[in-house]
Amino acid sequence: MKFRTISRLIYLKRARHRRGHGIHSPFLFHLITAVIEDRHRLPEYKILKGLKNNVLNLLDDFRKPLLTEVYPQFKLSSSKSGKLYKKVELPIRYGKIVFRLIRYFKPSSIINYGPTFGVNLALMAMANNDSIVYQLINNSACEVLCKELLKDSAFSNIQFLPENSVPEVNPEFIMINFSDNPDMSRSVVQKYLRLHGDDDVLIIRGIHESQEMETIWLEMIASESVRVSLDLFEIGIALFRKELQKENFIHRF
Repeated sequence: MKFRTISRLIYLKRARHRRGHGIHSPFLFHLITAVIEDRHRLPEYKILKGLKNNVLNLLDDFRKPLLTEVYPQFKLSSSKSGKLYKKVELPIRYGKIVFRLIRYFKPSSIINYGPTFGVNLALMAMANNDSIVYQLINNSACEVLCKELLKDSAFSNIQFLPENSVPEVNPEFIMINFSDNPDMSRSVVQKYLRLHGDDDVLIIRGIHESQEMETIWLEMIASESVRVSLDLFEIGIALFRKELQKENFIHRF
């Protein structure tokens, strides 16, 4: 926690770009001002808030024995369902950014690496009905909760895959949600630095969660294949488009 607090203060001191200030690329200016900073209220946002409340209720209902192994993984006691939610799912304000990015880029396939109780999957599925959202299963309890949360939903574009399986197509939108697992984060980052497509978008959560995660982020954005990166503190966004000038932005959000 101490590292994250100090990193937050450094981030706030260094963040310079807001409302497109200092951004010369028309593409990036539009991306930041019309997508990332979009303040319009969308009907899907109410659904996200409702799903969050449903998950918190499910965590209480399923607390024992299903989740007995999940809480210790995040160094939490079984009485802290709210904190477990925060460890697993994106904060709503950042979830909205992911939603808007998917709606803007319209990737044909999306993959989520890391735990979820279903909220992250739902926001990705809602953003573009034509996208296939892949979730790699790495926790049986999370899988049960995901399917319980989504069983009455109309999301037909979510697919669950075994952890070590490979989707039928290369995903164009990659979400890495291993804030507390630098080894897994590094492994996935290195994979997509080798295999990325020109139009792919990669988002990694927890880039200032620890010294290890911050190092992974800095190494990633130093790679020549990452043309533009946006540091929003809670998440980092990487773009691989070759036509973009290589730049790294610390964006105040």
